[in-house]
Amino acid sequence: MTSLVARLPGIQQALDALARRHRVPGATLAIAQGDELVDFATGVLNVTTGVEATTDSVFQIGSNTKLFTATLVMQLVDEGKVSLDAPVRQYLEGFCLADPAADQITVRHLLTHTSGIQGDYFKGFGRGDDAIARYVDSLKDIDLVHPPGALWSYCNSGFVVAGRLAEVVAGAPFHQLLAERICRPLELSSTTVRLDEMIARRCAVGHLLGVRRQPIVPATVVMEHAQAPAGSVTTASASELVRFVQMHLNEGAAPDGRQVLSGPSVRQMQEVQTLIPATSTAPQTQGIGWLMHDWDGTPVLGHGGGTIGQLSFLECIPQEGVVVALLTNSVTGGGLWRDLGRWLFEELAGVTMSGVPKAANPPPALDLDRYAGTYERLGVRYRVQAQPPGLAMHVEVSGELADLEQRRPTQPPIILRPIDSERFVARIDGTDSVVAFLAPERGRPRYLFTGRVARRVAAGRPRGSARAAPGAPGRRRRPAAAAKTAQGTGQGPIDERRVDGA
Repeated sequence: MTSLVARLPGIQQALDALARRHRVPGATLAIAQGDELVDFATGVLNVTTGVEATTDSVFQIGSNTKLFTATLVMQLVDEGKVSLDAPVRQYLEGFCLADPAADQITVRHLLTHTSGIQGDYFKGFGRGDDAIARYVDSLKDIDLVHPPGALWSYCNSGFVVAGRLAEVVAGAPFHQLLAERICRPLELSSTTVRLDEMIARRCAVGHLLGVRRQPIVPATVVMEHAQAPAGSVTTASASELVRFVQMHLNEGAAPDGRQVLSGPSVRQMQEVQTLIPATSTAPQTQGIGWLMHDWDGTPVLGHGGGTIGQLSFLECIPQEGVVVALLTNSVTGGGLWRDLGRWLFEELAGVTMSGVPKAANPPPALDLDRYAGTYERLGVRYRVQAQPPGLAMHVEVSGELADLEQRRPTQPPIILRPIDSERFVARIDGTDSVVAFLAPERGRPRYLFTGRVARRVAAGRPRGSARAAPGAPGRRRRPAAAAKTAQGTGQGPIDERRVDGA
C-alpha cells in the first residue's frame, strides 16, 4: 500500500506556503488513513517570542472538545447511569432557566444543539473545580431562544450543562473525567483542560490581525474555565486529536484493545439526530456531538472550533478511514483550511469539500421589507434593512461576547445577497457565509439563523435573557462584524469558528 507521504508529495511545502499566504503564524496538521498517521508543523507558536511550532506543540482545539464531552456522556449511557431521552432535571435536580420550559430539555437536546438555551453565555467563575457547577447554577437568569427540540442552534451552554451532568453522575470534576476515562486509555498525554498542564508544553497562543493585517497577540489568550466542556480551554496536539477520532472509527476500541466506548454507542453518535438549516452546497445533519456532511455522496463526520485567535478543523471519512486535523493560531486559519483541505480530500478520497452557495443571478423577486427588523440572541443584536436587490445587516455585540471578540469599535453593515427566499450570502472578512431566515409567520420570518438562532423582537423591546437582556445597563454594546456565521456551518464570534467557546 502506498504511504500517505508518497501519495501527497510536497505536503510540507504546501502547508508552509498556504500558511504564509493566509497570514497564519503557526499551524500543525495530522493526517491518518487506516493505521498510518503522519503529522507536520509550520511557523511559530507566538509572534512575540518566535518559538517554533513542532508536531508535538499544543493548540487550543475549541469546540472539538464537544466530541469528548459527548463521549463522556455516552460512556455513562453504556453504564446504565444516563438515558438520552430523560429530562436533564433527573440528573441535575437544581437545573433551572428563566423559562419554565427548561423542564422539557433532555440529555439528547444538550448533545444535539436543540435545547433552545441561549448558546453564547460566557460568564466566568474562576478556575476552580466548582466553576462549571457555578456556571450551570447561574443559568437561572438565562432564557430560551426557541422551544426545546424546535430548531437547531449551535449551543455552547448546552454542552456545559452536559459536562456538569457528567460530573454529578460520575462523581468527579470534568478535568478528571476527561483524563481518566478518555486520555489515559488512549494515551493522549498532551490533551488537557488544565492551565498548569498546558503551559508545561510548547503551547500556541492565538493571533488577531493588527495594523496592515499583521498578526498580533491579543491581551487575553485563554477563555474562562467555566465553559470547559464546550471547549473554552482544551489544548491538544493535532495527532492526539486524530487518534481520538480513530477510536470512534474503531468501534470505540483503544489501540491496546481496551473498550473506551461501546460499539452501539459509537454508532448511535453517528446517526442523524436532526437536520441543520442549509448553509452550504452539501446537506448537513447533527449526530450526537458530531457535525455530519455529505460530500459528493460520501458521508463525512467532523467538527471544528474557535477560541481567542485560534481556529481548528477536523473532518473524517469513515468509509475510507481518513482523518484530517488542522490546528491554527490565527483568525485567518479558515482560509488555510479551505485551500489545504480541498486538496487533501480530493487526493485522499476523491471528494470535494462543501462550499457556500452563490447568490442568485439575476436575484429573485422578493418582498425585502418582510425580512427587515431586529433579531436578537444573548449578546448579539442584528438590525436588518431592505437594500435592493438584497439586505443590509448591522450587527452589535455586547457583554462577555464583546469582550471575547476584541474587534474594532465600528463596522460597516454586512450586505446580504439573496440565494432564494430563505437564504442570503454574506461576505464577512473576505469569506462568504450564509444567513437564513426561518419559520415564517404571517409572511415574516420569526428567526434569523447564522449558525445560532436569533429571534425577531418588537421595536424597543430588546430580549436575550429574561433578567439580563443584551445591552443591559452597565454593559457596553458595540458594533461588530457578524462574529458568528454558520460553520459551513463554517464551524464557525459571526463566523462560528471565530470564538465559539469552542
